[in-house]
Amino acid sequence: MAEITHVVKRTGATVPFNKERITNAIYRAAVAVGGRDRSIAEGLADQVVAVLEETLPPDHIPTVEEIQDVVEKVLIENGHAKTAK
Repeated sequence: MAEITHVVKRTGATVPFNKERITNAIYRAAVAVGGRDRSIAEGLADQVVAVLEETLPPDHIPTVEEIQDVVEKVLIENGHAKTAK
């Protein structure tokens, strides 16, 4: 299982990985559709990181797009399809 330490941004720049950015993105999307519970966003972000770490090849630095795909998948699987959109 690979631990995520960095992410490749759309610009091509490699930056340190920060799970908080995933939590914030999920939370902002949830608020946009009426959600208010940040702890749910934190739990979903934990699931996203777990899926990425289980499925990415060792030494692979995920792209923002790859992370977004997993975020969308996790949201839909957890019944948050409106937030995923």
